[in-house]
Amino acid sequence: MRTKLRARLRQQRRTSNVHNIMAARLEAKLESKLESKLEANLGANAAKPKFNWQVLAATWLGEMFDGMDASIYVLVMYQCLSELIGSSAHSAVAPVGATVLAIFITGWVVGGISCGILADYFGRSKIMLATILIYAAASGLCALSHNWVELAFYRFLVGFGIGGEIGLGAVLVAETFKGRSRLHAASFIASSFAAGYLLAAIANLYLGHLGWRYLFLLGVTPALVTLYFRTKLKEPEHFEQVQQAKRIEREIAHACGVKVIREPFTLPQIFSRKNLAKTMAAIGLSTPAIVGYWAVLAWLPAWVTQMVGGEAIVERSVTAVALNVGGLIGALGAGLLVEKIGRAKSFRLANCGALLCGLILFGTIKEYGLLLLTVSFFLGFFAQGLFALLFIYVPELYEAKVRCTGVTTSITAGRIFAAMAALLGGQIIACLNGSYASAAILFSSVYFLGAIVSFFLPKHGEEVASYESEKFRAAPAIS
Repeated sequence: MRTKLRARLRQQRRTSNVHNIMAARLEAKLESKLESKLEANLGANAAKPKFNWQVLAATWLGEMFDGMDASIYVLVMYQCLSELIGSSAHSAVAPVGATVLAIFITGWVVGGISCGILADYFGRSKIMLATILIYAAASGLCALSHNWVELAFYRFLVGFGIGGEIGLGAVLVAETFKGRSRLHAASFIASSFAAGYLLAAIANLYLGHLGWRYLFLLGVTPALVTLYFRTKLKEPEHFEQVQQAKRIEREIAHACGVKVIREPFTLPQIFSRKNLAKTMAAIGLSTPAIVGYWAVLAWLPAWVTQMVGGEAIVERSVTAVALNVGGLIGALGAGLLVEKIGRAKSFRLANCGALLCGLILFGTIKEYGLLLLTVSFFLGFFAQGLFALLFIYVPELYEAKVRCTGVTTSITAGRIFAAMAALLGGQIIACLNGSYASAAILFSSVYFLGAIVSFFLPKHGEEVASYESEKFRAAPAIS
């Protein structure tokens, strides 16, 4: 009996050893197959520089229309809400305007986080296509609003689409370009938002006399860009590599007769011990930039209207042009600045510059003129430069399999504070008899926080990690 039992155990060990050897050989064979496919993909992408330019052009156009749709409300807020609430008093318009703005930013938060997670599972380009259709349609619906509640609902949808599209665009470009080219490509993409605001300002200058509804109808334009995305834009190499690794992992597991342990959900991964410091740094840098934009820069047109009196279409438009020409130059120059002085010092300089300009603009200037336009130019230069720096820095922090989730969540988290700041700003303005300048001065101090955070940035490789550099192999996690 014992002899038979020992013989059976020896046979089981031999079978197990053979199984392990076969599994190891199969794993090596499939991993070799994966490596050859990845090398082929790398060669194919290197041989197609045209693809890089398609990504750059398509992403820039999409995010330019983001900027236009986001900015139309800022430009027409006073005129729009005066009609919808039936009062032209700044103390009445400001709280409602702040509420609609906060709802828009909340939509941005929801869209940014949810679309970022979806993009890590289903692809960057596919989700970007959906987000553009959402915000284009919703912006057009704003023109049909009968009351401010309807407007707020449509602005939530606009924010949802824009929030998803902007973060994904930053990741798409970061994963397509490498080295110095990536720095300048990210700067170029960041300039698109200022270009969109500039386009909205020019449209307001020439179409503002027709009424605010016509300006919202311009928001339908981005739907045309989706045709380009549908026919031209493919998934970046980094995403394809991760997806291919997952497919081969399943093949190995199936061939070996074992179960694959699923990867953890992407959202908790960015708050793991490995990524927590990176995520907190990204949130600490993005919050001042975003709060500053929506609680300082966003009040600039309404402040000019209050200062000049009447509708002030020309003055509002010219101020917005000055602000966003500065923003364009600041964003485009961010890559050069990073090359010269590094990431941390660049964030420090941009935050300090925005703080100083905000205090000078809203604290010392009392009439519309050249000085106001000049300081607005420099405020745009530093404030928009911060977004370009975020587009350069934040994608470097995360590995490919959680990059969209990490970038969109960490940057979008700042918008939660921006929504609170917008609501608080509206109440401050109402309490101070409609003083937009007082609220802007208060919230300009947020840039000081960004300067402080720049002293505590975690060390990283200063490059967007690819599948290869992450050493993420196809060996399956099994149980």
